[in-house]
Amino acid sequence: MPNRLELQRIWDRSHHEKPASEQPENNLIAFAEHLQKRLPPQTALLDAGCGRGRNTLYLSRLGFSVCGCDVSSVALETARKRTQQSGLPINFQVADLTCLPYADHSFAAAVCVHVLPYQLKADLARCIRELLRVMQPNGWLYMDLLDCDDAEYGHGQKLEEHTFLDPSGMPVHFSSRQEISQLLNGFALERMTRYELESSARPRVIWTIWAVKNFSKPK
Repeated sequence: MPNRLELQRIWDRSHHEKPASEQPENNLIAFAEHLQKRLPPQTALLDAGCGRGRNTLYLSRLGFSVCGCDVSSVALETARKRTQQSGLPINFQVADLTCLPYADHSFAAAVCVHVLPYQLKADLARCIRELLRVMQPNGWLYMDLLDCDDAEYGHGQKLEEHTFLDPSGMPVHFSSRQEISQLLNGFALERMTRYELESSARPRVIWTIWAVKNFSKPK
């Protein structure tokens, strides 16, 4: 079972080998447009697991004050080069999402795209608790998870219930609707959409989630 350092190396290798995506996905764009109607310019946003910065740059161009963090220094090197070319004031930082380097209540919103499923369930839960911690009351969260009907479910060594080791050595966790509700303790669920990503050779079945941080403490 890979530890956090081994996972970092796998992410580094993945970002080194795969071409960088340029445009944010439509679901993220819809969420960003939703935020624009509710938050003033220069509001603090976090792109958690920002990778090579495609969503970070997009959100910054919309006028938000964006911080991007990722466990992969390889990814952040590309993200910083993109930022230099754009001239946008984005702060990037190497960070593990299970222990974010930000103070409590730092951000009015956070996005976490194509990151959370790629770990054991306990670490996934820690990441969501960290996102809850750094967000302001009534802060907005956008995240995605893989559904148990995903084409890759059951492939590779089983590490725990609904978690399997993919060929790269990365654990991949798949979530049910019931589990997602449990993971989001401390958030009010605003929207949860299940869709198939048809561009993949094997269709991915993905949950996209919009949630709002509750005033009350999680149970």
